[in-house]
Amino acid sequence: MNGNNRPNINNRNFDTVYRNIWLLGFVLLLIMMVSVGGTTRMTRSGLSITEWQPVSGILPPINESDWVEYFEKYKVTPEFQEVNSHFALSDYKKIFFWEYLHRLLGRVIFFYALIPGLWLWRKKMAEGKLVFALPAMVALQGLVGWLMVKSGLKSLPAVSPFMLALHFFMALATLIVAYYYLSKRRSRLVVQLTKLQKVLLFILGVLLLFQVFYGCLTSGFRAGLYFCSFPKMGDSYLPDIAMSITPVLNNFFINPVMIQWVHRWLGIGVLIIVYLSAIVFIAQSGRQFFRAFIHLISIVTIQVLSGILLILWVVPIPLAIFHQFFATLVVLGFCNIIFRIKAPIHCNGGGRNTEVEAALDFKLSV
Repeated sequence: MNGNNRPNINNRNFDTVYRNIWLLGFVLLLIMMVSVGGTTRMTRSGLSITEWQPVSGILPPINESDWVEYFEKYKVTPEFQEVNSHFALSDYKKIFFWEYLHRLLGRVIFFYALIPGLWLWRKKMAEGKLVFALPAMVALQGLVGWLMVKSGLKSLPAVSPFMLALHFFMALATLIVAYYYLSKRRSRLVVQLTKLQKVLLFILGVLLLFQVFYGCLTSGFRAGLYFCSFPKMGDSYLPDIAMSITPVLNNFFINPVMIQWVHRWLGIGVLIIVYLSAIVFIAQSGRQFFRAFIHLISIVTIQVLSGILLILWVVPIPLAIFHQFFATLVVLGFCNIIFRIKAPIHCNGGGRNTEVEAALDFKLSV
């Protein structure tokens, strides 16, 4: 057999290496982006650039007159007038750096997704829907980020916590899509999930969804600064002020004390369900889930401990950035379990074997 007649399976595996290296780089860049975004948020740098210039904004201020022009635009914002009126140009340059880096990294990620992705697609090394979806999601994320910034340039000296949540959820969605395709060609755990296992995974997924949302609200409302004690909030587990807004339901969305209360106890709930899920999965499906759940238990335990320390230490910025970074690892740890589950092969009436992927199927049989 000559070289031209070799089976294409080797080429396909070789192509997979290029594709997966590209996806791994994309995932790592997104995780870096989340960390830089957290730093931008915690240093109150996000409103330092008051215009959205996708092309010309690539270049930072070059000379003194450019810096003065940017600073003068910042001076008319509510944040400068109500929070940072003492700023000199040197102070402004410090917060400008983080917002500029955040936007620049967004552009880098967009072109990283687009240019190598198109090359891989042209060489038939990557799926077309993936190659076009990732740059589109990054571009949409940039637009949402600008709308979030705009929400803090009008009347209040801060961005909308709900826009902040949307911005973070879109980052996670992009990360999950990339991670899903990255893990598609890994070996799957062939297992028939029991009803209890499905229920636990569903509960854990819902709890994580709400926990991430309330984490964004906690950051947006700076709710972590209100009660710096644990497990009690002051002298009680639920202070009266947590229910001080009418109608009562509004407390869960705009009352910083209630938001912190929900976030801290949702975290404990996630921790309990993770440990319970690990026990059930290992008991019912053997040790094939052991490593994945040990990873998830470790990440969630560290995340909960860092959250408690954030409260006790009055939200130090480095620990807050670490907490946001680890939130992405918790989500990926959960996805690592979900994406690796495959239902066993069944034989239908026609004698053909069919595979039913259970990665995203949590429908409970009655």
